[in-house]
Amino acid sequence: MMGIRRLMPLCAWFALLTAFGELMVRGVEAFALGRYIYLARQILWMTPLADLIVFGAVALGLGLVSLVWRPAAGIRAVATVMGGLAAMSALSLQPWMAWWAMVPLAVGVAVQAGRIAAEREETTMRLVRRTLPWVVGVAVLVGGGEGLRPILAERRALAALPTPPTGTPNVLVIVWDAVRADALSLYGYTRPTTPRLSAFAAGGVAFERAFSTAPYTSPTHASLFTGRWPHQLTTTWLIPLDRTTPTLAEALAQRGYRTAGFSANHLLVTWETGLLRGFSHGEDYVASLGEVARSSGLLKWILHFDRLRVLAGAPDVPGRRSAQDIRTSFLSWLDRGDQGRPFFAFLNMYDAHDPYLPPAPFDTLFSGPAGADPAARQRVRAQAIADKTTLSAAEHAEQRIQYDGAIASMDHEVGLLLDTLRRRGALRNTLVVLLGDHGEAFGEHGPFTHGNNVYVEETHVPLVFVLDGRLPSGTRIPGIVSVRDVPATIGEILGAAGPPWPLPGRSLARLWHGQDSLVALRSDTVLVEVDRLPRGGNPGDAVVRGDVRSMIAWPYQLIATGPSLELFELSSDPGQHRNLADVPEFRSTRDSLAAALLAWRRDAVPAKP
Repeated sequence: MMGIRRLMPLCAWFALLTAFGELMVRGVEAFALGRYIYLARQILWMTPLADLIVFGAVALGLGLVSLVWRPAAGIRAVATVMGGLAAMSALSLQPWMAWWAMVPLAVGVAVQAGRIAAEREETTMRLVRRTLPWVVGVAVLVGGGEGLRPILAERRALAALPTPPTGTPNVLVIVWDAVRADALSLYGYTRPTTPRLSAFAAGGVAFERAFSTAPYTSPTHASLFTGRWPHQLTTTWLIPLDRTTPTLAEALAQRGYRTAGFSANHLLVTWETGLLRGFSHGEDYVASLGEVARSSGLLKWILHFDRLRVLAGAPDVPGRRSAQDIRTSFLSWLDRGDQGRPFFAFLNMYDAHDPYLPPAPFDTLFSGPAGADPAARQRVRAQAIADKTTLSAAEHAEQRIQYDGAIASMDHEVGLLLDTLRRRGALRNTLVVLLGDHGEAFGEHGPFTHGNNVYVEETHVPLVFVLDGRLPSGTRIPGIVSVRDVPATIGEILGAAGPPWPLPGRSLARLWHGQDSLVALRSDTVLVEVDRLPRGGNPGDAVVRGDVRSMIAWPYQLIATGPSLELFELSSDPGQHRNLADVPEFRSTRDSLAAALLAWRRDAVPAKP
């Protein structure tokens, strides 16, 4: 029989070897195959820790069982269970494999591991004794090295910064992920979702018809950071932003700014998507229990099952950071830095992203008596996570209430952040830009959430610029603009000091200079585009049928999905219910916009492979 004292080293040995195997697979996926792994760089220590916890918990269970059934602590039983866990961990890394195929394979490996270990017990234990110290040492060195890497990299980046001109303003860019403009009371929404933003925006410039460059996160953030249209960049659903294009963080670092990015979107605004390139300090994934759990292949696979999370009373996406967490992390970083140097900070707030789970009291802020019932609210959330298409009209209304509550929660957090900066005196010299990266659909044209189409519910976003005393207060710009021009606008506001501004685009400042009403009413012609989904999706969604390209030239929006064309007159049909593409009197408008769209894309040199 194998004693309890010998049980734990064997389990630790299995756990660490399993972790090393997972890390090797993740490394090949990320660096050799160029695939997203959707995990933190800290997996170098998180994965060993997570597997030690999993295997250790199982070992503890075996030890307890052995008190009443001694064979449970025998080497055959231990090696069988640990071998099975190791096999399931390895198989769970294969996204194409179904659970019903994984289980029998893992059982087969488990049986063989138990048989081999039992037949060679002394050899097995001698191998464990000799190699476990080395395995632990490697884990500590690798994990510790990863813990030091970002600290040392940030110090080197800060040491290399030039001296900025005196009085250079700070820049704070806040992105509300998945927030549509018409859900904000700033833009006339009936629910008071953004009282703090409305009051703050009164001191600056609010754009009433700003559009994202795409209906999902990656390409819009890439445009925000580079000043380029999506078709000019490498960024797609599964391809990161490459290193050939300068970014806003790099441009500001050249002017002496210390830079930091804080992302709550730990799927698409991360180190591996290239969207945090140029920031001397970057936070996408943080050391949390949820993130440690996700770093284990087996636990991540289990957490992938939405229904299991709902049944366990934890419906949220594991590891998701709240707006409150983003706010406190930013302020903590601000306190640690050189107070005499201007900062550029980017904050991505993810609370309004599906699933909509606003914290109290915002979860009941807009609910009626029925929506105030926690059990009923939980049922709707569970069903929405499982399949939104099965929700009733009332349940969809409850989802919208929760979405609006999440926006109100972020508004509250931004208000607290601005209050803190104001008390410190930093807000007087800080350019604040708040925008949405894309909108959110609630079935207006069939699909829910986003990334499916380029209708206004998925692409019309908030955009606000405020800099005390240096931007005209109380200004509303009604013309069509694109978030693609945010970097050029920041460059003009900061002035010409320092190296030449490397980011393209047209500064939106021309729309408020002089407060000329004709200039303010003038609209840009903007692009919105999204590539076809690489796999999956609802056959009714545009991105499944083909690449979607759109041109918005007020008051018209042309949408091209392959050879199919749609034309909408936004001033008279803001909900886009009537397709005018085949209406005789609008055919010339349709054809001229289609020709302009084709020419615009043809003239731009695409960067995609």
